[in-house]
Formats: sequence, C-alpha cells, structure tokens
Amino acid sequence: MKDKTALRDLLLAIGLVVAAAGFYIGNRIMNREPPIVVEVSVDGVVVEELDLSKDGEFVINGYNRGTNTLVIEGGEAWIKDATCPDKVCIHQGKINRSGEMIVCLPNLMIAKIVGEEE
Repeated sequence: MKDKTALRDLLLAIGLVVAAAGFYIGNRIMNREPPIVVEVSVDGVVVEELDLSKDGEFVINGYNRGTNTLVIEGGEAWIKDATCPDKVCIHQGKINRSGEMIVCLPNLMIAKIVGEEE
C-alpha cells in the first residue's frame, strides 16, 4: 500500500512539473514582442529596415541627390532635416505605430512603421 502511495505522489509531482513547463513555454510564445521596424523606401524600393527600438540618426539618399535625415529615438521616428524645398516631411511629426508613415515627395522617400503594435 505504501508503494502505491509513493508511486502516485511521484506521478503527481511529474505531472505538475510537466504542466508548469507547458504553461511557461506557452506564456513565452504568446507574449513575444514582434519586431517593429521603420521601412524606408526611395522611389518604391526598400533601402533600409531600421529597428524602432534602437536609437540612431540615419541619412537617407533620395531621388536626384536629395537627402533626408531620419532620427529614431525613444521608440519614435521623425525627419530632422531634408534637402527638399518645402520641408513638409519635417513637419509631419513623430511616428511610432504600425502603418504610420512620413512621406517626402521631392526626394521620393517614404518611412513607414511596419510590425504589430505592442
């Protein structure tokens, strides 16, 4: 009788460990944060994919020798400087959500947030 009780206790302990491991792995898979990137294209061709979580300043060479300076800081992206005459891209502000974009028509540059939101 004592052997059956010990065997049941052992099986119960193994079952609890397996269930806990299953819940842990399931939780890790379900709560993974997808990468969110800034996809930069010039004249319809993707030239850069920049991680929105890594701060930096990038010079994007646009159409007809035009340039845009893209800044990524604190999970947001914006255009700091541009060689275009109207500077509309600078005034479009900061973007940080999937689907948002900054467009510079004279330089044919588009910076778009791609990925799932947190």
